[in-house]
Amino acid sequence: MSLIYRRKANEPSLTHFLYDYYGEIAPFVKRIDRKWLIPPLVALKTIEWSIYRWYRTPIRRFYGVKGNELIFMITRRCNDRCPKCGIWEHPEPVSQHMPVAHFLNCLNRLHENLYQVTLTGGEPFTYAEDVILIAREARKLNVPMVVVTNGVLITESVLRVYHELRHILVISVDTMDKDRWRLFRGRNHFDLVMNNIRLARAILGKSLRIQSVLARESEADIPAVKAYCEAHDISHNVQPYMDFGGHWNSAGKVQAANFACAARKNICIYPNGDVVKCFDHHRIPLAKEPLGNIAKEDIITILCKKRATEVSKIMKTCNFPCKQLACNIPTVTYNP
Repeated sequence: MSLIYRRKANEPSLTHFLYDYYGEIAPFVKRIDRKWLIPPLVALKTIEWSIYRWYRTPIRRFYGVKGNELIFMITRRCNDRCPKCGIWEHPEPVSQHMPVAHFLNCLNRLHENLYQVTLTGGEPFTYAEDVILIAREARKLNVPMVVVTNGVLITESVLRVYHELRHILVISVDTMDKDRWRLFRGRNHFDLVMNNIRLARAILGKSLRIQSVLARESEADIPAVKAYCEAHDISHNVQPYMDFGGHWNSAGKVQAANFACAARKNICIYPNGDVVKCFDHHRIPLAKEPLGNIAKEDIITILCKKRATEVSKIMKTCNFPCKQLACNIPTVTYNP
């Protein structure tokens, strides 16, 4: 496979440097509680950013301690049949589902660089025992964890263990209409999921979140989801619809800030252990193939490859639709 690409087309300009700097500093400032500490800490952060920006070593991609998100698509298997998502249509064969030990080893190798580990799918709780093993390891390593679920398979016993580990659970809800639920999910799970949400709210408290996908098909339903969350004191987040093999249509009402893609700092892993910088970065010619596989190579070795560095570099200046997702923009604005 050729690693050659047109370097001039991806050469960063002064504007890109400014976007890159803003993308580092803005979220850092938000984490500073004492406002009088902002100037000195920003000065120190600027020095750190400058070192990692211009010191040409492969490990610079980590941009300091706690600068990365590790995202694990633990499975493509799902018990729902949502038309918005095509992932469930291509479940991994049992022979290609990676033993969880490989991911735990990866987590141990990277934990000092991680601000969060996220489990997604498919439906993560298809492998509930693996989810809990990862949750325990993440807590032991003091890495916050988020699991994104459709809410069907969660149980009281799992919720109580999850609560003890102090992680975040995100349940996907796109409508409060029982009839439209079946249309959106391809399954008649409305009552079950609503009961599980009430149970999760009682056990997890503020650690429960609800997430909706904004598309032309769901646009009229999201205000009712938002109202439900407000009535039950549950945090609500809206993600724009992205075409990952689904059959919905963009609503076109998401405002995305124009700065360097933060998702370049992601470390994403498929169910078989393949490593990519972003689940959508196959749009980049240099990134059509995975960077490596954690079942066969050490994750640090994979991330220190020349191609991993070059893909991250290109992602600083790309402007694909996936730039609107929450992995790149912490707050997504919805205008009903």
